[in-house]
Amino acid sequence: MLTKPIKSGNDVSTFDNAATRERLSVVIDRIGSLVKAGEIAGVSDEQIARWRDGKAKPNFYGIAMLTYAAGKSLDWLITGEEAPELPTEAQGGVIIQTGDLPGFTLIPRLGVHASAGNGTIAVTEEPVDFLAFQESWLRSRKINPKYARVLTTRGDSMEPTIRDGDILLVDTSIDRIKDNAIYVIVYGEMVLVKRVHGRMNGSLQIISDNPLYPPEEIAPGEVDLLNIAGRVMWFGRST
Repeated sequence: MLTKPIKSGNDVSTFDNAATRERLSVVIDRIGSLVKAGEIAGVSDEQIARWRDGKAKPNFYGIAMLTYAAGKSLDWLITGEEAPELPTEAQGGVIIQTGDLPGFTLIPRLGVHASAGNGTIAVTEEPVDFLAFQESWLRSRKINPKYARVLTTRGDSMEPTIRDGDILLVDTSIDRIKDNAIYVIVYGEMVLVKRVHGRMNGSLQIISDNPLYPPEEIAPGEVDLLNIAGRVMWFGRST
């Protein structure tokens, strides 16, 4: 979570500083490898190495995703100081000014754990924090930031595609099944992330990528009990 505005454009100029690059090395080590770091940041492992070695300026989006994955704050990466704890009354949101982050928009991460397995969860619509996404990247995927939300997954039924703890970028404006894509669905008290396939008889097939979980059928008479909360447009791995 950001608690201070970072003065930068799309490229983070403070990586001219050797101490900042050393902290980036710590982040990469915590993630596990250059390859994993590249997958998280959306660049090649060679580019990650150039960022670490000061041979290229990293983009803000990539750095934000790397620090999130490593469990560190942007404050620490840029300044070497850990972000202060927010007061109790502010824990449900985030203290940030976006004027110094041109080209980025903040997407709320909700306190909803979308289950990629079985079980019920408690649902809250209050954002627990925000993740920064590049506006041009969202537009290229036809995602309106107004309807975008970030959720966290729990369970293994969508492995190897989506794993326990992955973060999902969900377009909540999509509430109808258009194809065999991955959706966040609400069925009874369950919030699930699954592939959904419409059948010619009016039923819906709920499909897990993990072969240990067989497909489930929602009968035509029960389809109205299932709500499409949104389509998963992107997912990121935290470790």
